[in-house]
Amino acid sequence: MTSTVPTAVHDQQEERALDALPPVTMFGPDFPYAYDDYLAHPAGLGQIPATEHGGEVAVVGGGLSGVVTAYELMKMGLRPVVYEADRIGGRLRTVGFDGCDDSLTAEMGAMRFPPSSTALQHYIDLVGLKTRPFPNPLAPDTPSTVVDLKGESHYARTIDDLPPVYREVADAWSACLEEGADFSDMNRAIRERDVPRIREIWSRLVEKLDNQTFYGFLCDSTAFTSFRHREIFGQVGFGTGGWDTDFPN
Repeated sequence: MTSTVPTAVHDQQEERALDALPPVTMFGPDFPYAYDDYLAHPAGLGQIPATEHGGEVAVVGGGLSGVVTAYELMKMGLRPVVYEADRIGGRLRTVGFDGCDDSLTAEMGAMRFPPSSTALQHYIDLVGLKTRPFPNPLAPDTPSTVVDLKGESHYARTIDDLPPVYREVADAWSACLEEGADFSDMNRAIRERDVPRIREIWSRLVEKLDNQTFYGFLCDSTAFTSFRHREIFGQVGFGTGGWDTDFPN
């Protein structure tokens, strides 16, 4: 078995630089739309003539998107009719196991949601749902982890408990993103909601990497010239989970 290593630890200077910037409140450089500003607009999401109030609108699918769509249509004065083949909520649900303790559950869909998903957080707050930190390795609720690779197990309570090669791989991943994907520039542009800059960087990256594979991206990086480092990254993962589904094994 393997366990993910926590996201690479940034040095103090880098952390201070990030703290001076706004938080990430926009998700994804390919479609940098300010959903939170749209949802907070005093005029609402839209209006329809009063003569159309009460009209039925079909919503196909009762997953999260369908439920939100139905809710917003209802606010406009329409009558949404949700068609769902299985159950309301779609894949976004927690289930238990027959004959097991109630605390033993599994997620049928997404497990965690980044704070940058501000539109989702809007609806979470609206219906009063509670959130809590995800138990990532070495998080406060999960203060230890085991990394087992090729018969070697390493138990860790801090990142420093792991062999130096794991830190080397984490640093290589950070360097790879910086070298090949303009990570710092994109990070700053997203934090500052500089949409023209986001599009400029993203267009350049798409043109450069559109025909590239993920493994090829790693191999082309000077930070990942070591096959052992690429192998460890693929099998263990660093803050993201293992990447071996993208690797030729």
